[in-house]
Amino acid sequence: MSIVLITGAGGYIGRSLARALRARGAAVRGLDRDGAALETLVALGVEPLVADASDASALAAALKGVEVVYHLAGSALGNPATIRRSNVGGAEALAAACAGRRLRAMVFASSGALYPSGSGWLTEETPPAPAFHYARAKAEAERVLMEAYRRDGTPMQIARIAAVYGPDSPALMVEQVRRGRFPLIGGGKGYASNIHLDDLIEALLAMPERGQAGRIYNLADDRPAPIREFYHYLAALLGAPPPPSMHPLAGRALVRLLGIAGRLRRRPNPLPVDLVAMASVSHRMANRRMREELGVRLRYPSYREGLPAALGVEVKLS
Repeated sequence: MSIVLITGAGGYIGRSLARALRARGAAVRGLDRDGAALETLVALGVEPLVADASDASALAAALKGVEVVYHLAGSALGNPATIRRSNVGGAEALAAACAGRRLRAMVFASSGALYPSGSGWLTEETPPAPAFHYARAKAEAERVLMEAYRRDGTPMQIARIAAVYGPDSPALMVEQVRRGRFPLIGGGKGYASNIHLDDLIEALLAMPERGQAGRIYNLADDRPAPIREFYHYLAALLGAPPPPSMHPLAGRALVRLLGIAGRLRRRPNPLPVDLVAMASVSHRMANRRMREELGVRLRYPSYREGLPAALGVEVKLS
């Protein structure tokens, strides 16, 4: 039986993708450096492999019998060197490990963060203009993997993923919003493209079946929204006050202070070093290619439908 390999299988997206693949009867191998994160997947029949995605020998073992690869491993956390290593190092190791192998598809989880900031629509043809460490690392990882496609024929597809939310999503910061402790950097004036986890999984499942090698796909919902609008609606659903605003300078100071406190306690900074830059960009990702080429029909076309579902709240949409 052919196998589907997921790197970063213990993450928020990886766990859901593994569950969906197993529900379809696929044999799944999950690689993650955090063994505890893989434990819930073992009960579903996922074969666990505890290793770093940049470990060449581990990748060689992980790829045995594999037909489809989802490369989800990578992180926005840590210092700039760590961010580059977790994103670019993993891409380089995987490109080398896959050279000469007969894969049906490889899907790389990139990010819409690498697009230029602005008010216009962003298509897959829009040249990247990464403005912070994580975005630059994703752009470089894309270049590495697309070069593997051109050089070795690795059937690479790029998924540029919008901001992901869904049930138990860490990105929603539900408890902080509920307590009025989630500030919007600069008032949250910029646009953000979002996608509900369920719709993202459907798009990722469609890519090996209907996507084209060497192709980039924006995975986003139909209606990008101002960050302020998104989180004000979330607060309303939670019965919480609207999130306060925070000046970018105060945001940078907060990130630095938490970084210092983490080093003193020998713990990682819980916030990305790029937090303020990430919150300051404005992105409106167009999803026509996802809809027309992958055949994805969104269950949640916007956050207005998706947030209530994520929270388990029933509302009447006007």
